[in-house]
Amino acid sequence: MTSQTTLLIGGSNGTATLTAILGDKSNPANLGHVLRVATRSGAKYLVHRPRDSFAVNDNDDDGASETVSVPRTWRCEEKRHLSDLISADIFPTRTIVHVGRPDSVFVYGHDESGDGTELTPLEQAISGVSAPDNGGPVDLIVLCCPVSAHLSLLRRLSRALYKLNSLNLLGPSNAPILIGTLYGAGGFDWMTRIAFHTARPATFSGWNRPLALFCLKAFPYLCKSLKAGEVTLHGRFPQIQAAVCPSDAKTRNVAKRLLDRLLQHEATGKELEFLGLSGQESVGGDGTWAEEERVLLLNDGSNGISQHAKRANGAASAVMIAARTKQQLQSAKDNSSGVAALPPPVLSNRSNATIPYHQQRIAPASPALDILMTHSLSDHADPSSSLAFLTCTLNSTNQILHPCILVALFRDVNNEARSDVDGTIPWNPVNTPLPRFYADGAAKPEAGELITKIAGAEMYFVIDAVERLLSPRGYEPISSLHGGEPLGRKVMNYLGNSPRELGERSGITMECLRKEWETTFKSNDGNHTPEMKGNMTDGKDALDADPVGNRQGLIHREQLLSKLMSYGLSHNGRLNAVLSPCIIVDEKPSDDGTILIKPDTRTRFFTDDTQHGLCIYLGLAELLGMDLERDMKWTLYVVRRLQRWMGKEFVLPMAVDDAGNSRRRIVSDARDMMETSAPQAFGVQSMGELRQFLKLDVFGDLNYERAKKRLMKSGLVSKL
Repeated sequence: MTSQTTLLIGGSNGTATLTAILGDKSNPANLGHVLRVATRSGAKYLVHRPRDSFAVNDNDDDGASETVSVPRTWRCEEKRHLSDLISADIFPTRTIVHVGRPDSVFVYGHDESGDGTELTPLEQAISGVSAPDNGGPVDLIVLCCPVSAHLSLLRRLSRALYKLNSLNLLGPSNAPILIGTLYGAGGFDWMTRIAFHTARPATFSGWNRPLALFCLKAFPYLCKSLKAGEVTLHGRFPQIQAAVCPSDAKTRNVAKRLLDRLLQHEATGKELEFLGLSGQESVGGDGTWAEEERVLLLNDGSNGISQHAKRANGAASAVMIAARTKQQLQSAKDNSSGVAALPPPVLSNRSNATIPYHQQRIAPASPALDILMTHSLSDHADPSSSLAFLTCTLNSTNQILHPCILVALFRDVNNEARSDVDGTIPWNPVNTPLPRFYADGAAKPEAGELITKIAGAEMYFVIDAVERLLSPRGYEPISSLHGGEPLGRKVMNYLGNSPRELGERSGITMECLRKEWETTFKSNDGNHTPEMKGNMTDGKDALDADPVGNRQGLIHREQLLSKLMSYGLSHNGRLNAVLSPCIIVDEKPSDDGTILIKPDTRTRFFTDDTQHGLCIYLGLAELLGMDLERDMKWTLYVVRRLQRWMGKEFVLPMAVDDAGNSRRRIVSDARDMMETSAPQAFGVQSMGELRQFLKLDVFGDLNYERAKKRLMKSGLVSKL
């Protein structure tokens, strides 16, 4: 087993779960894996022991006056379902116990100063300098925290990395340090750009060791800790899908090796799947990664790529298949010629023309340089995997489910005025002390109705239009992952409710494309646009054309889907134990035992999923020129209700101003828009500006500036 050093930043339930599983040194799979935790407070992950004694119980906090802090041991009870894909209550489950602790814990607190070569705790955790373990510099840094904490932690992390880079303490390896999050909602790569570009020192000239970025589309665990040292893992997400940057074979190979071990894929049998243009065709890509993986599998155990990977420590082990166009792939898949379709040919340094394809080695035993250094068109088209990260941002399920369930759960039909103000409702704790978020909240019909209207239509309008404008023609990396859960996606596709179909039926996508056409191709005086061939109504007379916009009847089988959504969420075995985020307003019960409760707006159900979830969709819709009051009315309704409870203004609360004029900049002009992850908060006010923003290097590198300096110093320029 190869060595690996992983740093978990944040004290969340995810950190506790990984600590218990990966910190179990009795498990052979964890041998050689050094696990570090960096947290703002050491209360959960450190215990204090007398210096001159050895306590048996790591969780005993009673210590002598002179104590030493040691990592706390965590116990995780994992609920294993018959299937992670369908974890209903009717299926049997079993419990597995994991017990482990990190090798070292670093409490960074608010100390970021670090004078000269003096390192802060976070810098020690990254570099391994003065660390009480032998892990050396880290290989993998994972942010285990709410989405709302991503930017602040990325800023702290960027400052530490810039300093360590200047001191040449990031390690000698040419394998990249992989940095990322277990949950990629909220525009994680957007926040990374902000953090690294704003923190870049004036003396920075480049990274001594390469960096790579990743995020997972869905949080892999449903876990909860109610007591330090104990955590319950209620279930695992059925699919592990990731975006990585830069988009190349080397980064994907390193990411797969590190993340497979982090997420225990050898034990669970799960497969890491890469998203974006280079992903498999099933996720809207061109199959580049699938062919890279096939090369590795075919050469496993030989003296070829696998051995090469071991010698290079995974830095350059993958083989990039020769570049080929989407048209070639589509032709092979469609089999339009009627002949048995074969995969496209593969470049090699020798001729395989006389060898049947299924008998050919995709790569030679000793990989040739022309194969190793060849990039696919998809990697060139999106070198930063911006579309893969956008797939994670726009298709995360929590931002859909949580706000809609909150609105439905905290509604008092007998006192609408009170619940409208702050969500106060009565609750009788005879069965559970607080409402179960999914079992009680999602069971309300309004929850299923809102989820279906927003996730089954309004979000699809945005996904389809954004994908058409940002993706290369013929690729569908965002819409291929619509709907979150794989089963729900299959149902929506079967019923004709895919993003492409909703965008076309509503006419909204075509309207967005036409507005972008006018913006892009308008003449300098702005009075007219170049003439387009064909009419504006796709063959229909203008008077007979279908109305444009969100309207009743667009979603096929909407009522059935709403009922299935409520039933499925309220009977999900992974979710039924989750309690609602509540505050008890009046602990004095009424005669029948009823108390008053209201939602706790400080929890991630609000801070993550409203401003870093739904507000992104509204911001993109505004960039696309949509009529938000018409096309995104249910999303606006949910955000306006939740922001009222929070005392915030992420969108304008009214559709018209005091003079009765319609407001078009509902997101841009909102008072607290800068607290969201809407593109407007990043200074982006158009789709053109979004394209420019996504071209920025994720880690603040200056590749173009260095190329410019070399050009200006060249002999040719000196003669001018």
